[in-house]
Amino acid sequence: MKPSIFKDTALQTQFDRDGYVVMDFITREQADKISKKFHDLHPDLPKGFYSAAYNPDEQFKEEIFAYTEKIFQPVLDKNFENFKKLGSTFLCKSPGEEGRKGVHQDWTVVDESKFYSCTIWVPLVDTNEENGTIRVIPGSHLFFDHYRSNNIPITYKDSIDLLWNNMDSISMKVGQAFILNHAVIHGSSPNTTNKERLVVAYGIAPKEAKLLFYYKNPGDNTDKIEKFEMPDDFFQRYYNAPERPLFGNAVDEFNYAIKATDATTIHQHLRKEKIKRGRFAESNDTVVFEKPSPLKIIQKILNKIF
Repeated sequence: MKPSIFKDTALQTQFDRDGYVVMDFITREQADKISKKFHDLHPDLPKGFYSAAYNPDEQFKEEIFAYTEKIFQPVLDKNFENFKKLGSTFLCKSPGEEGRKGVHQDWTVVDESKFYSCTIWVPLVDTNEENGTIRVIPGSHLFFDHYRSNNIPITYKDSIDLLWNNMDSISMKVGQAFILNHAVIHGSSPNTTNKERLVVAYGIAPKEAKLLFYYKNPGDNTDKIEKFEMPDDFFQRYYNAPERPLFGNAVDEFNYAIKATDATTIHQHLRKEKIKRGRFAESNDTVVFEKPSPLKIIQKILNKIF
């Protein structure tokens, strides 16, 4: 069993099952303070989807982390245990189609046979489908055991539309936290409003987990992948994606064949998760995915009785 990081066992159980949880985290006043810090550091609003993590200025990123740390620390201590901090950054989605984040998983940065890593995603404005809130497939952190990074091709590229259409859209209030396992499949719609969607993201992992990074040279046509052991401030320092990292220790090199995952397998994963949550109905040989209505649940019970 992988180590717990939530003090609340119910939250840990939900996180292990779904790959994410939503919880109240900071106050609106605290969120406004962090938002002001973003605007102080970014007098000109970035275009499209922006992550401050890719800024090469380490002092700039450390200022973001130090500021959010003061606000987050008491909440982290209250709700989590046996964890280490991986850093924090701003994510800004400006109005426009270019802000859309397609179907993806975050990088493999720990040994996921023993651990998991996660991001605490805290919106600084109310989020909904109109301004590009987060979308997720519950349970999808258990679909695959592939290595992931910004330069390892995804195996489900031919099923992107299928995955996108089976995502849940998670509307959130200012200061709530969407805490996601880095292996869970997620994305977000474009921001169709006239105001930016601003988020602060904060990474954590179990204290005993070593940080790792897997790199595939995009110019190399072989199956070769390099494995790096990285320091705990990896996310604060790595900015030159998708290039080979400029620090860390290369500890292994191995062949890793990237095999496509067919649509049938994706359907099976989705169907299993829908069944688990009581969100499917069968008609002849066709499986129709849907959320059950109270009326249908009552009718099913009556059918069994009579």
